[in-house]
Amino acid sequence: MGMVFRGRTVELGVLNKKFRQQGFVMTVVYGRRRVGKTKLINQFMHQHDCRRISFTAVEREESELLSMMTEAVLLALSPELVGNIQFASFEKLFDYVGKQAEKERIIFFIDEYPYLARQCPYIQSVLQKVIDTSWQAGNLFFIICGSLVSFMKDEVLAESAPLHGRCSLEIKLRPFNYLETAEFLEGFSCEEKAICYGLTNGVAKYIEQFDTSMSLEENIVEQFYSVGGYFSEEQVKTIITNEKQNPALFSTIISAVATGHTKNHEIASYIGVDDVTYPLKVLVNAEILERRVSKKPYYVLHDSMLEFWFRYVNRAISLINAGSGQMYYHTYVREHIHDFMGKVFEKMAGEYLMIRAGQDNLPVLTDISEYQDSVLDENRKQKQIEIDLLGRNGKDILLIGECKFKNAPFDKAEYENLTDKIKYLHVLHPSICIFSLSGFTDYVRNNAKHCRLYSLEDMYVVP
Repeated sequence: MGMVFRGRTVELGVLNKKFRQQGFVMTVVYGRRRVGKTKLINQFMHQHDCRRISFTAVEREESELLSMMTEAVLLALSPELVGNIQFASFEKLFDYVGKQAEKERIIFFIDEYPYLARQCPYIQSVLQKVIDTSWQAGNLFFIICGSLVSFMKDEVLAESAPLHGRCSLEIKLRPFNYLETAEFLEGFSCEEKAICYGLTNGVAKYIEQFDTSMSLEENIVEQFYSVGGYFSEEQVKTIITNEKQNPALFSTIISAVATGHTKNHEIASYIGVDDVTYPLKVLVNAEILERRVSKKPYYVLHDSMLEFWFRYVNRAISLINAGSGQMYYHTYVREHIHDFMGKVFEKMAGEYLMIRAGQDNLPVLTDISEYQDSVLDENRKQKQIEIDLLGRNGKDILLIGECKFKNAPFDKAEYENLTDKIKYLHVLHPSICIFSLSGFTDYVRNNAKHCRLYSLEDMYVVP
């Protein structure tokens, strides 16, 4: 299952279009770990009958990195010289690649580029020089790829970076959406596919851990609650410590947000420090947390797998190591899966509306977010309202959405609560969309004719 390439047709199409251009091309591909960057680039390279250099940087000394890259270059371009020649510097090695690319189209792929750049800080300036001189004369298709998101944004793509302005194509590879995730899960029901999407956040490597020949619950127990399961404490640490110097602090902050402490002062109080501004900024830049702006800004986890792990797995580590993880899941977690899926379902509904924008009389939206506000009701008393989905085009509110992921149809009380909330929004004739796992009662179907009603099965109909 892990060897099958799925999805990424848009990204492959863009890469192939650039490949057909003559002359030097530089492409930057970045995104979080396990999202499928290397697999995408390998798939792209294997589609083309040309010589291909592939080098993966690791945390080694400069001399060893130069030796490793030399071997990768020579194996691709001059295998008879392997072991018989060594370049004195990266600049000499890059010049050699450039000379070969004057004769033919060559793909040169450097994976995990931040490791190379951190060990050899001058490499950025060297690349700037060879790109501006020798590489411009040839047909080199140069790809650099990295998982350290903040490094790639700040040190490679930013205006102050030496390589700024030399990139012909920038691809930020994101996790799969819920429909793309479902392509990996043939045989599962729509509800099971949705839960898998929540448990994996659409990350390719995570999705591949789910075996559709087993039941969903068997997969959850095996991968999250068993010794040797993929989603172990060590696996989660590799995500948390990817770009950060204090893993314990960052893990505690993520745990705070996952368990409902979402405002700055709440997080600080939870972990017992005075100021968490800097670590919160780091986590936002790394796209682990998302800062949402309202009257009082708050933070949410960008990764639903991490949210599940810190809410429902973290406290059970000792039991899992003792072989009692299955008991813990069935006793304390199983009944909360639908609660966990609430925010995931809102995300799915937002993706549905973006995919269907402009179709079936749905409005074209530039932004979809949740909405929270405190208003005065008819009795001049404070009333807190929350809208699951507020769809805008620019500043104009065009759509209001409600989402329920529960084992009961969307009913009269929920419908009346929604209509009550809408009257506090200053908007005329918005599209109203209601998404429900278990469908709708007859009352709602008969009285919500001005609303669009979507079941989970409707959402899995491929447009």
